[in-house]
Amino acid sequence: MHYPVDPNSPTHGMPSCLRVPIAASDIESIEKYVGEIQNIIKGRDSQTKALLISPYMAGEPVSPLAKLWQHADRNDFVKRLYPALQVWVHVDYSSYRKAYFRFGMPALQDGYVLDHTQNRKAVRLNNYSHPYLRLCPVSRSVNASSGHLLGTEGMEKANAIADQKSASKRMKRNKFVTSFNIIYASPIDLTKMLNIPTGTMELPGVARMLHQFYV
Repeated sequence: MHYPVDPNSPTHGMPSCLRVPIAASDIESIEKYVGEIQNIIKGRDSQTKALLISPYMAGEPVSPLAKLWQHADRNDFVKRLYPALQVWVHVDYSSYRKAYFRFGMPALQDGYVLDHTQNRKAVRLNNYSHPYLRLCPVSRSVNASSGHLLGTEGMEKANAIADQKSASKRMKRNKFVTSFNIIYASPIDLTKMLNIPTGTMELPGVARMLHQFYV
């Protein structure tokens, strides 16, 4: 099944089989580009805090051209990137773990945690432009690797600060700033979602995976 891709969103040069949505600007964008809403949890303020999504792309990827789909762990990779159900939560929702299991999602393996695929600090620094984030189970070691100050989360935070300053300058010059509703997984995000440690500094884990992602 082919599913709609936000035409304004950067796709990092990924082939169609690896365009994985990980953050959205609003509920409407999730419905349009990610999948059908099966259940929701709202807060006392009536804001949607968590969503159970039946994604448009589930199971075998469309046109599996990337080398990743020839890997020995292909079946596990399919389940990780394209599960039958996904849980998305608001960046500030603290009870996301309870929501995950309230939706009937399977228990986590020992030593695993629920990871927000998009860095929460970076989302807040970007003025909550994409506040709804996909959750993905990963091992504690993978979560710790990406969460290190010199790892991917530290870099995303630094990039968010730089982008914020750059956007402010563009707005002052009255130039058009392209907006998009979906954030697609980068090679860094995909590496983490596949439960592979990204590493720090030069991100050796990501570097080893790059040839698996591109056609």
